[in-house]
This record gives sequence, structure tokens and C-alpha cells, in this order.
Amino acid sequence: MTSSCRTVVACVLGFSYTAAALITGQNGAAVHPSAPVEHQITFNRDIAPILFHYCAACHHTGEAGPFPLLTYADAKARARQIAAVTSKRFMPPWLPAPQELKFADELRLSDGQIAVIQEWVEQGAVEGAPADLPPAPRFVPGWQLGRPDKIIEAEKPYTLSASGSDMYWNFIFRTPVDRARWLRAIEIRPGDKRVVHHANILVDREQSARRQESQPGAGFAGMELKIESETFDPDSHFLFWKPGTVPKPEPEGMSLRLDKNTDLVLNIHLQPSGKPDKIQPSLGLYFTDKPATLFPLLLQLENDRQLDIPPGEKHFVVTDEFTLPVDVDLLAIYPHAHYLGKDLLALATLPGGSAKTLIHIPQWDLNWQAVYRYAAPVPLPKRSTISMQYTYDNSSENLANPNDPPRRVVAGN
Repeated sequence: MTSSCRTVVACVLGFSYTAAALITGQNGAAVHPSAPVEHQITFNRDIAPILFHYCAACHHTGEAGPFPLLTYADAKARARQIAAVTSKRFMPPWLPAPQELKFADELRLSDGQIAVIQEWVEQGAVEGAPADLPPAPRFVPGWQLGRPDKIIEAEKPYTLSASGSDMYWNFIFRTPVDRARWLRAIEIRPGDKRVVHHANILVDREQSARRQESQPGAGFAGMELKIESETFDPDSHFLFWKPGTVPKPEPEGMSLRLDKNTDLVLNIHLQPSGKPDKIQPSLGLYFTDKPATLFPLLLQLENDRQLDIPPGEKHFVVTDEFTLPVDVDLLAIYPHAHYLGKDLLALATLPGGSAKTLIHIPQWDLNWQAVYRYAAPVPLPKRSTISMQYTYDNSSENLANPNDPPRRVVAGN
């Protein structure tokens, strides 16, 4: 990652595309494995470490979780529900299958952890000794990275209808710089987290997205946003938010250049709540005097031309691949599909013929899409081939299928 002869890569896969990207991290502290049957499982010693590490980021006041899970009383009131959703791996949401290449901040419970939760409930959900309780995580209200150097708010709010289908809305932020500046972080505050599914930022150095607004600052609708540019800009960062996201500064040496007359376009996926909701997001900008010395490159695989899925088709496969012209370090990956996605697979085939699984999601769920950052950079030598294989289900057996009865789909689902 520090070698001057290697390229830092960010990769995207979704629609029919996959992306690979930027940031590394460390897993949290280990939690207790399953205990012998005769051993008394307690909240303070055995359950709290699990909930604090895997659940609390979303399940605390102000976040998207519908109830907090920070105290014994919180967990006791929901004990059987917690046991049920963890036994089915519905919660915590973690889509990738286990693999050799590990992700940072992995939220997949082990079989032993699930067994401990089940046994705790069966034993009566005992609290345990106060001395055994670890410190609860502390969540900072407001800006998670501290007071930003500059806060910019969407010029005009967007009102989400009370009902109807999902909505994608784009807010354009005019950046407040009079010269080129470097950013060590951008924090996204998307608005009402109950209705925001996810959000991501695109850098528009040509201000081309403004042409899609009916009036300045009004924003515009659109799911798949294309930013026009007359120049090649290899600097690519995953600027992404979803419920439970903990914002982090960019890695050392990878600050983001923000030029004068550059726009930041925030693309937000919204889901109606049953009442009208006014959405007016804001961005926190954190500047640094350290210019970038490493420039992550986004590699996007997609093949939307293959998307012509007949109604009733359960196993429609779309593929794409790219052979690397240089050595790279792979930092993160962003698989993406819509409601018909079923099985998402990305591989790296090395020059000698061996293959590494970059990510495999055997049961795709759009509601829990995410950027997955590797625990350590993945070195891929020149002439390695990155490939994607996406399987779609356009049958009535796909409960996420938005069409009843199923109809032909050519793009967007």
C-alpha cells in the first residue's frame, strides 16, 4: 500500500456492478464463546459484549434501530425477539458468506455467540453480577467526528410523500472553497434516518449535475446518477452512509482534493413512512493541510446490456471481468443490485490460475447493502482478472420482486 509502484484500487460491482475500494480497520474485541450447559449465562458477562459490539451502533437513541439495546432492561424486554432474529441470522444484518479474506468491522455472529444468546433466554435471561458488566459504548450526539471545519446544508428541503414506491433524490451542495483544499473526512447527516435507506456522495468537478435541476438548489430525482467530465479523474473515494455507519477519516495519505467550483452531489434512497417527511441533509467538511500522496482508483464492473430478464426466470446470470494492467492493492468492495438480485459473487483469478473470493453474497438483500472494507489490503498482481457473476430471480418466488405478476425487466431492478 505504501509502495510507489503499486496502485491503490477501489472496486465497485452492481446493478450488474461491483466496486472495490479504500479503507481498512480492525475487528472489535472478542466476545465469549458458548458455555457449558451447566454454566449460568448472564447478561453482564456474556450477552452485553455481544450487543455492545454488534448491535448498539444502530440500536441507540437517534439511530435507525427501533429500540435501544444498551442496558439489561433493554435486552430483557426483547430477549425472545433477540434470540429469534439472531438464530435466523436476520440480525445483525451481514450479507457476505464467510471467506478467507476478512472484512474490517465484520458483523457476522459466530455459531457460538448465537448459541449463548439462545441459552441465556432459555435460562431466564439472568442479569448477573454488576462487576462483570463492561463499559457501554458511548455515542456522541451530533457530529461523530467532532465539530466540522465547515458545515454545508442542502439549499432547499425535499418533501417525501407519505406513500408510494421508494424515491431517489439528489441534493447538490455548492462547496464553500475559494481555492483547492484537502479533506481528511466528510461526514454525512442525511436527515430523518427513519426514512433514509442509504446515501452516497459523488464529486462533480464540472458542475454538470446542475443542469438537471428545475431551479438552483432544488435538487432532482434519479437513481443511477452519471457525472459528466471532460477529463480523467482517477481520485475515487467511497463516500457512503447507511444506518449504523461510523464515519472515519480517510486513510493516511488519501485526503480528497476539493477544488473551487466543485459540487458535491448527495444521492439519497428514501422510503415513505406513512406520513409526509421533509428531508434536508447536511455535510460536515474536515480539512487538512496534508495533500494526498496516494490516489485510490475506482474500478467498476457492470454489464447492464445483458439485463433482459424474462418474467418467471429464476436463474438469470450476468457476468463481467477486467484484467489488471498493473499490481494493485485492493482496499474495499461495493457490490450492488436491486430487488431481483439473488446471488452476488466477485472473484480474483491470479496469473497462475488460482482464484480468491473477493466477496460472495448468497442471499442478496437490497435493504442491507454496504461498502465492505478489507481488514488488510489485498495485493493483486498484474494480469490478475477480477470477475463478477450476478444471479437474478424474476419469479414470483422472489418475495422482493416489485412486480406481481412478474414482468420483463431490462434495467433498474
